[in-house]
Amino acid sequence: MQKGVFFSMLFLASSCSPSKVDRLLVGGVVHLPAGPAKVAVAIHGGRIQALVPAAAEPLWRRHAREVVELGGAHVFAGFTESHAHLTGLGLALETVDLGGASSYEEVVNRLAAKARELPPGSWVQGRGWDQNLWPERAFPTHQALSAAIPDHPVLARRVDGHAVLVNRRAMELAGIDRTTPDPPGGQILRDPSGEPTGVLVDGAVALVEHVLPRPSKDDIARRQMAAAAKLASLGFTAIHDAGTSAAELQVLRELAASGKLPIRVYVMLAGHDAALLAREFARGVQVDPDGLLTVRAVKLYADGALGSRGAWLSAPYADAPGHYGLEVTPLAKLAAVVEAAKQAGFQPCIHAIGDRAVHEVLNLYQRLLGPGSPLRPRIEHAQVVAPEDVPRFASLGVIASVQPTHCTSDMPWAPARLGGERILWAYRWRSLLAAGAQLCLGSDAPVEHPDPRLGLWAATTRRSPQGVPPEGYNPQERLTPEEAVAGYTSWAAWAAFEEAYRGRIAPGYLADLTIFDRDITQEGEMLAARVLRTVVGGKDVYLAGSGP
Repeated sequence: MQKGVFFSMLFLASSCSPSKVDRLLVGGVVHLPAGPAKVAVAIHGGRIQALVPAAAEPLWRRHAREVVELGGAHVFAGFTESHAHLTGLGLALETVDLGGASSYEEVVNRLAAKARELPPGSWVQGRGWDQNLWPERAFPTHQALSAAIPDHPVLARRVDGHAVLVNRRAMELAGIDRTTPDPPGGQILRDPSGEPTGVLVDGAVALVEHVLPRPSKDDIARRQMAAAAKLASLGFTAIHDAGTSAAELQVLRELAASGKLPIRVYVMLAGHDAALLAREFARGVQVDPDGLLTVRAVKLYADGALGSRGAWLSAPYADAPGHYGLEVTPLAKLAAVVEAAKQAGFQPCIHAIGDRAVHEVLNLYQRLLGPGSPLRPRIEHAQVVAPEDVPRFASLGVIASVQPTHCTSDMPWAPARLGGERILWAYRWRSLLAAGAQLCLGSDAPVEHPDPRLGLWAATTRRSPQGVPPEGYNPQERLTPEEAVAGYTSWAAWAAFEEAYRGRIAPGYLADLTIFDRDITQEGEMLAARVLRTVVGGKDVYLAGSGP
């Protein structure tokens, strides 16, 4: 079909008339399923009413309540962050940023500077340290931190969120000493004499978290709103919130009901909270296509993270002989929750990074759900996938929810973890796609920066923003720019059962739009692109120059 005929049909197919249009976006390059075109976008009642060809634009201008001149900007379907932690991102915006610290000394200095601003006894929290960036590439021990900050308990999360560093005061409050056993699905790192080093991995993190001051409703609301505003400023119109707690869900419902949420939230319930799951499963799936909040998924953990050697591998770590990672949640418990989710009609979303974890989750889905389940089960991260498991994603109808910047952040050190052969199994987006799997893209913020430009760049070049390495990491696994954009739009909509009304620019679809100053499908423009306007339900939730 010729493009001119295609656009005319879209225009004629619309049942609205110009007199009923709230906004008319003109002068932009609109990226449609058939390709980019210079058409106007007519919006009414929060939805796209028509795509208006140039010949009809004067009539629609005269009848539109508002005409927005885009000046050649590029209009995309609203971007979705397919895997992030909304309240966690808000907390990260308030805590000490340890990202990029090139030494343990720098981490201690940043935390100590914050401690000097706080009254004695109050908690100092930070996030983002990564021992792989330090000269020794070894996990820290608490002594330097405890000496620098003796009067405040300190909790500093590793970049992946699967390990924390605490000082002596925090361990005292939590009752952690050499006699404390490793909890199920977790590990207390110890020195040669058996004393805790201050690093807690996966399930052991809860030993300290339970003594943290519990955030108030106001704290949660402030963090959620700050995170949502940040995401809107980056062009996101929606987020899949990977692990929403009961308290967080209560606040989200209040914010959504009051109309305060700037972007849409697709909730994955925190799978470890049995009371929350029982209550929400009994309540049933909650979907309002025109609303801001959807509750229809549950988030679980099969293993930990690769950087902290918690990812569950089928063979030992190349740099830690005899260590296979962690089975964070027993498979029997995963199966029980997935079965309950199935009965309630909720989508299971299971974190699995190591190849053993991915394999076991696929087995679980095959046994409990069977091929092509209407629940659209997801594997979150799917970072290391054995060759024999690649085609199983498609045959079982399992969505691979992947985060491109994990590849560019991890690959400088991931080969040491996995070894020469197994590193080819990592971050294999093209292999999964070629085998027929459905993908969706996100960042895992605050683990990574949520900026979608970084995600598009990593997905299509597999290079760092600095261009390293020039050929890209395992470049055969790259996505095309169009595929990467789909990962944030139409693919993300499919992953949340929204493909009938989100993820495309078409009549009848929600008027969720991300507008850049240039074409982000061009490699030379991706990192330089600037978000000019983020539109949710036809309304601007971010406008460049006006602040987030």
